[in-house]
Amino acid sequence: MMIFLRNTADGNDTAITTANPAILIANYTGTYPKLNNATRVVPWYSIDADPQVFGRRLLTVAAADPVCRALVARATTVWGLDFSINAGAFVTEAVQKQYLKLLKVWLSPLSGNLGSRDAHRSTVDEQYNRLWSKHGLNQATLNNLANLPFFSELNVAGRRDRIQIYRNVTEAARAIVGEVTSWPSRTIEKISVLSLLRSRGLAALQLQMLDAVAAAVAAPTATPAMWEYLPYYLRGIALEKSGPGQALTALQVATRVLGALHDCLNDSPATRARANAQHIADFQGLDGGKEYRRWRMLPPVARYQVMISDLARILPGGKAHSAHIRVEFDHATLGGLPGNVAGCGGWPVSMRVHQSATPHDPGYGNPAANPFPFATGWSRNEFCPNVVSSRLMLAPLYAGTSGHNQGRILAWLALVPTVPALANIPLGLVISAGYAVLWRLYYDKRVSGFHTMFETFQGSHADATVRDLSAIPRVDGDDVWNAVLNRSPGGQTQVRSFWQDCVDLYKKTGANLGRELKAATAQAREQVLAACPGSVIPRWSTTGDVDRTGTEVDVWAGDKNQEVLREYAAWQRLVRGESVPRPLLDGSMGALMLHQEQAPSLQPAQRLTLQADIAAAIGAQNYLGDPQMKKLFHKWLVTHSSDKTTDEEEKRKRDDEVQRIRSMFDKLTQGNAGPVLAIAGPNLGLPPITDEGHV
Repeated sequence: MMIFLRNTADGNDTAITTANPAILIANYTGTYPKLNNATRVVPWYSIDADPQVFGRRLLTVAAADPVCRALVARATTVWGLDFSINAGAFVTEAVQKQYLKLLKVWLSPLSGNLGSRDAHRSTVDEQYNRLWSKHGLNQATLNNLANLPFFSELNVAGRRDRIQIYRNVTEAARAIVGEVTSWPSRTIEKISVLSLLRSRGLAALQLQMLDAVAAAVAAPTATPAMWEYLPYYLRGIALEKSGPGQALTALQVATRVLGALHDCLNDSPATRARANAQHIADFQGLDGGKEYRRWRMLPPVARYQVMISDLARILPGGKAHSAHIRVEFDHATLGGLPGNVAGCGGWPVSMRVHQSATPHDPGYGNPAANPFPFATGWSRNEFCPNVVSSRLMLAPLYAGTSGHNQGRILAWLALVPTVPALANIPLGLVISAGYAVLWRLYYDKRVSGFHTMFETFQGSHADATVRDLSAIPRVDGDDVWNAVLNRSPGGQTQVRSFWQDCVDLYKKTGANLGRELKAATAQAREQVLAACPGSVIPRWSTTGDVDRTGTEVDVWAGDKNQEVLREYAAWQRLVRGESVPRPLLDGSMGALMLHQEQAPSLQPAQRLTLQADIAAAIGAQNYLGDPQMKKLFHKWLVTHSSDKTTDEEEKRKRDDEVQRIRSMFDKLTQGNAGPVLAIAGPNLGLPPITDEGHV
């Protein structure tokens, strides 16, 4: 949910609601300037009770703000869509739809936590005492908000769980316009990290790192109990402790660390000779093989990065800390916005050292009393030159540049004097690439923010070692890793150029870019699953049960990817004017073609039968309308999904029942749509397809 902070000494919310368009950037190199300890939380609905009215307020501010105007101009040029704002709305339907989708998530009282899984709940009543009661917000008001029609079809269960914290509407306007104008970039980022996930070149260098330190991990100086990510992916418990009173002893932790490490070495002929068979066998036998099964569901690049990350803590020296190194345009040049934005593609950039993540700091003098300990991962400082520069590059932002990444790079660099085999490996580059993959695809974003690929690669500059990477082989088809190497000739990534390479590789433009990017993402997932047999790719947005973790969450199975690709192929035939083949598809695109030819609709009796069958299937007495029934269905999934049983026959039955109910929802939606009498031509965009279109 979006909240604002103000000093209690202020008599009203004028400091929040009065726009600051004259402030383009502020030269912060440390933390965001603090407010007094006496800070009042002002929820968005205290300013405007209606979410859409509040949204129009933000876009009205944006239309007059120089940074927002520059972002709109950039996005219009790059994406081939009009991102202009008029009368409190984006003028292009597809852009406005993305904006409203984002606004629902940002304003929903159910979206947000304090960095604790326990706060991520599906109702206000479950969540209230865990979160909002601490800030004086009214429970009945929050319930009324959650039940507004505007939020009726929003499923926050699997979404990024964050609180947007601002002090002024200008910050909020820049943030939401920055997110909307980089909407296609998020899919380009996902396709890029999917390419890195199947990268043989990246995996080979990761294995070299693990091979170099394998002996040190078994030495007495190592502390396996300092593990971090490994227990989450093996057992669903991040940072699990060991010792007296804990579920695991120190020896049991060491068995897992050594077993996982040597299992990695066993993957490749280049390292297999040094893999310890006994360590692997001990690991495979834990908990009847369940932990090993979960481990092997991660593709190699993800597994290797988990080990690289945890070994930075386990090996002597442990985790380290570093100033943040960030990409920025020249400050004087930024001061010329929006009039000079047309030339920003050629503006020079520099890497600047900042002492911290420049977060929004609620201003509590005593850190232990700070009710927003994870604020650095939720909201970017929209006046920071790094943030303004990144927004102009249309780069995806989330938790900011990563001190975690830079600290782990420094920890590995500290090992080089005692492990000389590491000296010729571009440690900063390999670690940054691995984290970009792990965080974007496998990190539980329902709990706290993650660092985007663009943010993470800025950390490669923490490794100041000068190397010549020209001799590292480029692998055919390894497009993104090749781009990383090409844009990091000395080991430090030229971030702006690398991001532009990714955009050039995967960019789509025009009215149907959303549909085309969705199909490209499905193809990228298919390539990963083909290259990494037995692996899974999480589908966080459909995982409503917060107790399902690691590789046990919903996944992108092959049939789901194929469904997306079949729909895209059918759409292409339609816009090319080809005859529609028979038999018609069973999915929503099949329904669209059927409407074109026969324009059918459900008869009242058919509709009532479907509604009654849906209600009976999920245990409702009556059909309460589409939005409410979809909410009930998502709640029903929490206890009835196939992952809740270990019996294979029962799993199959449950999967079949889920598909049957979804099919009924699809048929009902198609029947309610009525006839479609005109086909979209090559220059006319069909309505955008989104992941939320399928129940």
